[in-house]
Amino acid sequence: MSTLSSIASIGVGATVGATCRYYIGTMSAQYFGKDFPYGTLISNVLGSFIAGVLIVLVLEKFLLNETYRLMLLVGLAGSLTTMSALSIESIQMLSDGQYSQALLNILSNLLLSLLAASLGVLTAKHVFNLA
Repeated sequence: MSTLSSIASIGVGATVGATCRYYIGTMSAQYFGKDFPYGTLISNVLGSFIAGVLIVLVLEKFLLNETYRLMLLVGLAGSLTTMSALSIESIQMLSDGQYSQALLNILSNLLLSLLAASLGVLTAKHVFNLA
C-alpha cells in the first residue's frame, strides 16, 4: 500500500470519526446539559469499544486488509476518541476550582474507556468464537 493510499484511508476514517464526535458532543449537551463533558466521555467510551472489536478483527481474525485497518482503527476510532478534549476540559475544571468534577471526568474517561475496550475485545471474540 502506498503512502498516499494510507493517508487517504486514514483521512476518510478520521473525517467520519471526527464528525461523529462533533455530533455526539452537540447532542449530549442538548440532552444532558453542559455541566459535565458527557460528549467527550461518550465518544471515548464508544471509540474504545470500537477499537477493541477492531483489534480482534485485525490481530486475531485477520479479516481486514491494510486499507480498512487504517481507515477504521487509526482514522475512525482514533479521531472518535479524544485525549485532547479530555485534557482541555479537565484543565478548565481545575482552573475553575471544580476539583472533584475534574477528577470524576478523568477517572470516568479512563476507567470506562478501558472497560469498553475490554468489552469490545470480549464481544468480538464471542461473535467469532475465539473465546
